[in-house]
Amino acid sequence: MELVLIKSYKHLSIYEQDWCAILEENKNRNPFIEYDFVYNWWKLIGENEGVEIYAVKEHNRMIAFFPFQLKKALFGYIVQFLAYKDAYYMDLIALKRDLNRVIMFVFDAIIDQKKSAVFHLHGLVESSGTPAKITNYLQARNMKEQYTRAVTESNDYTRKTIFSTNTIRAKTYRNFLWSKEAVNARSVNRKT
Repeated sequence: MELVLIKSYKHLSIYEQDWCAILEENKNRNPFIEYDFVYNWWKLIGENEGVEIYAVKEHNRMIAFFPFQLKKALFGYIVQFLAYKDAYYMDLIALKRDLNRVIMFVFDAIIDQKKSAVFHLHGLVESSGTPAKITNYLQARNMKEQYTRAVTESNDYTRKTIFSTNTIRAKTYRNFLWSKEAVNARSVNRKT
């Protein structure tokens, strides 16, 4: 497998057919990961949002896309899904049969490159299977995660998953986010 970093919407346009073919084979129903949404959001809103799409190439064809935006912070990087706060449902674009191995490949590569990072992945729909695959990866790498769940209109659940690399600064910021999520959850529970 080869990692391809896409840092402009013009570069992304080269892979439109690959992106769409993966979603078609997966019978995608999430409009926020459709190629047109991602391309247009990036072109119109996200040009200065630190978008980095990590693509995986195998045997001369693209098999996965990880649509992230990265923000530099004092401790390292915050890795979030593209269109954070603009799109409420996100996911990784990969064939279901490839998901485990591309998650391992891409997350390992990002961690190796960035060293100190907190992953703050918001909007993963549980029925897609991706949250469970990420949990499997984290368990295999002996990394801790915290997630919160919210019920969607279709009676599914979305997850906000937070985990970090093992640097002291990243763990400190991760723990801050975990505490913030716990306070928010208690506040919501009191209101209901």
